[in-house]
Amino acid sequence: MADERLIAALDVHTMDDVKRLVTTLGDSVSYYKVGMELFYSVGAQVVTWLREQGKDVFLDLKLHDIPNTAAGGICSLMR
Repeated sequence: MADERLIAALDVHTMDDVKRLVTTLGDSVSYYKVGMELFYSVGAQVVTWLREQGKDVFLDLKLHDIPNTAAGGICSLMR
């Protein structure tokens, strides 16, 4: 059973990577953080897919972040 206090960060860039990670973690994690770079790369489908898997989602789309994260989000938007 998943510890509800544990949130796994999906710091990846593709749906294939998301699916691989979530499948690997299985029932040990029920809550996932979707950050700006992933969301801007693949769109809302990541949230939809996670919810379909019965997972909870923490959507972290703040633009005021550390420089590397902010730059990565902007690069994702430009693609």
